[in-house]
Amino acid sequence: MEPSAVGLLVTGTGCASRVIGIGELRERSRIRLDVEYVTRRKHERHEVHGVHLYDVLREGPLPVDTRHKMASLTVVVLAVAEDGFQVALSLAELDPEFGACAALLATRYNGELLARPTLVMPSDQRASRYVRGLARLQLLCVGGEPARDRGGR
Repeated sequence: MEPSAVGLLVTGTGCASRVIGIGELRERSRIRLDVEYVTRRKHERHEVHGVHLYDVLREGPLPVDTRHKMASLTVVVLAVAEDGFQVALSLAELDPEFGACAALLATRYNGELLARPTLVMPSDQRASRYVRGLARLQLLCVGGEPARDRGGR
């Protein structure tokens, strides 16, 4: 398959699935970051170009259970690679109003165009949550019972 024909599937609980083409992600890749992290063997530094994950996700719709107070705080993002590697993030940690994590969908790594995006977590000291060959983003509601009215507290 041609790299430009590869897409990123975005799916979720109670919302329509969509595919974002790698070409579209490349066109939107306006963020340039130098990321540093430690692996088991060495300290690494890389230049990445991409688009903020939160910006892509908020194009939604997001799977929000309106029965819950601050329902977006119960959404988990599962990032799944082609090889099955998975990483879970909370939507709140990505949201600029809460954790403001600058998670990036990188389309270029050290000047090289990627066939599939890499999820980059620039604030992590380790690369363990980097997802190379990202194939799917799955949005899941994990909220249990709705919050009870606590008499204005």
